[in-house]
Amino acid sequence: MRNTFLLAIIILAISCSLTLQKNTFTYWINSYTVDCTGLTPMNCMLIQKGEKIIEGQWQNFYSKIEGFTYEPGFIYKLEVKEEKLQNIPADASSIKYTLVKILEKKEDSKYFLNGDWEVIKINGAAITSTVQKPQIAIDIAEMTINGTDGCNNYSGTVLTIDGAFIELGPLAATRKMCPEMAIPDRFNQAISKVKTFRTEKNKLFFMDTNGSVVLECSKTAEPMVLINDIWVVEFIRGESVSAAAPQIEIHSEQMQIMGTDGCNNFKGKLTRLTNTEIEIGPLAGTRMMCPDMTNADKFNAAINDVKSYEIHNLKLILFDAEGRRILQLRKTD
Repeated sequence: MRNTFLLAIIILAISCSLTLQKNTFTYWINSYTVDCTGLTPMNCMLIQKGEKIIEGQWQNFYSKIEGFTYEPGFIYKLEVKEEKLQNIPADASSIKYTLVKILEKKEDSKYFLNGDWEVIKINGAAITSTVQKPQIAIDIAEMTINGTDGCNNYSGTVLTIDGAFIELGPLAATRKMCPEMAIPDRFNQAISKVKTFRTEKNKLFFMDTNGSVVLECSKTAEPMVLINDIWVVEFIRGESVSAAAPQIEIHSEQMQIMGTDGCNNFKGKLTRLTNTEIEIGPLAGTRMMCPDMTNADKFNAAINDVKSYEIHNLKLILFDAEGRRILQLRKTD
């Protein structure tokens, strides 16, 4: 009798395991998110299903994965369980997604390549001329590159980004003749040799096939200038925020911060602000109780831990003292 009972338990365990495997799939999550529209405007992760990533096959993911905390800047490989739901509301997903296991989490270098850059050195020589410096803007979502060489505007495609390797397609440009063509000529020669890249905080380095730096770039404006804006929260400690999203407005000259946590308005002082560091003093605010305080409570807990920041491609990322991303916000206009 006992052996029969044990056999039944083993069979049940095997059956459950096979059922779990049958409903479990491999998901890839991209390093950045995109604005999308479901029933309302929202922010979507980009996903693929399968054992290998296929470039150009990323799809918007309009739901969430239970148990998964997303952190921008990393490509994830996940094992995800799918369950079909019954009697669901019209505005809800018919499938429940649950994280089984994180199989891989790898930092994506191209996430930090994204954005607007100003060329400050060409082949190691600093640009000291008073004419306009060359500008480079890279959009990894669209795989495009555009800007100015200091005289003419140019645009083109980014054919490949693979680790540290980058391949640019032919660049189309206007054909003006400017009084000073030395820097544009040097820039165009240098960018045609680009094969690899690396990023360091707010610096971008392009190298040729020999590993020599041909272009050194910095963000087009000081972070203390860029941070002066209105920002809407997209993620709190990796969790996507859609409805009742908190919003902050920063005034660096007055060292002030204000906004809403999604329910109550607040204002306060910045006690420290450099091009990388930010610390926020006590915030005074209204004290309403809203029907859903989830986002507000999470935001208020996170904002107190902020110690540093980075700005990438109209995104403001706030970090705690250990360097963990605790808030990601997007520029509103």
